[in-house]
Amino acid sequence: MERDDVRAVFFDAGYTLLCMDPPQEILFLQVCSDLGIAIDDARLASAVRDANMMLAPRTPASVHRPYSIERVDMFWIEYHRVVLQGCAVDSASIGLAEPVYRTFSKRLGWRVYDDVRPLLTGLRTRGIKLGVISNWTGDLEDVLRRIGLHASFEVVIDSARLGHEKPHPEIFAEALKRAGVRPSAALHVGDSIEHDVDGALASGLRPVLIDRVGRYSAFDRAPRVVDLSEIAALL
Repeated sequence: MERDDVRAVFFDAGYTLLCMDPPQEILFLQVCSDLGIAIDDARLASAVRDANMMLAPRTPASVHRPYSIERVDMFWIEYHRVVLQGCAVDSASIGLAEPVYRTFSKRLGWRVYDDVRPLLTGLRTRGIKLGVISNWTGDLEDVLRRIGLHASFEVVIDSARLGHEKPHPEIFAEALKRAGVRPSAALHVGDSIEHDVDGALASGLRPVLIDRVGRYSAFDRAPRVVDLSEIAALL
């Protein structure tokens, strides 16, 4: 396939541009302690992995899911129910999934990775359009404003607001439409093989896998970087 020069770079949000602060497991333990919920620390990591299976691609591309805060809340209450089911000492604590979720959400902060701002500045200097394509929960633009990144992007796509999630093509098509670029002229960077790499490939974009902790050292279906500073060399 003939490739255009890169005119737009899109990024996933979580664990690509930013991460939870404090980290998920630490905040979860703090919340549970404050709510009087005993947790078996040795089972927590496994419980989170089980709950994260809920984040796998799940909606057919043709199905639109209208945004509602109630639907978002129901999903994350169930997510925390699965976590509690996997690590709560007392099974009765599973019934406290909603207050755990509500408290966790209120206390959750986000930290921008150190390699993000220098890359965004460099790309903007080169005249490249920037965007975010994320499977988020409806408040992505607010989060980006709070951490001082919103002004860096011409395009912000929050899956909950759009009604389609990565890896399905509608979310990538909408980003390309807003940026005014062809798929072959766009790069998409993300930390998920299923959502980001496979979704971008299927939609004609050039994918890059950001692998900050070295989980995918054998991956070779797209460029793999461990730091966003490596992106500039791929353009």
